Amino acid sequence: MKNVRKSLVVLTATVALFGGSVAVAGTASAAAAAAENCRKTQTVGWYCGHHAGRTVVLAQGSKGAAVREVQALIANTTAYYAYHSTPLHVDGDYGPATRAAVRWFQGHYMGSGHVDGVVGPNTWNRLRKV
Repeated sequence: MKNVRKSLVVLTATVALFGGSVAVAGTASAAAAAAENCRKTQTVGWYCGHHAGRTVVLAQGSKGAAVREVQALIANTTAYYAYHSTPLHVDGDYGPATRAAVRWFQGHYMGSGHVDGVVGPNTWNRLRKV
């Protein structure tokens, strides 16, 4: 049993490092499970189960499903973890850590001219395409 747990930990870390998805154990919340199951759709692009839109403008202080979607997209469809070695929590609260992650995403995937820490239409579009 100990070897099985160790193998699961290694597998989960490997998948997270390379941007895949892993099913969450039964004790995890539904929000965490959705965040771990991001998938590419034909109509939305990358979608993590929280918010399918692209028009809500988000900034530090925002809360809710759209924030959880941004957090899950960055955490699960980008190289964020590989660069930071720390997870981005999917909690629906656009605080300083989320702002820093959005700024990292914008600089890394959109270019330095797009770094403002605000998730507007251009950032949504790029998050959905990663």
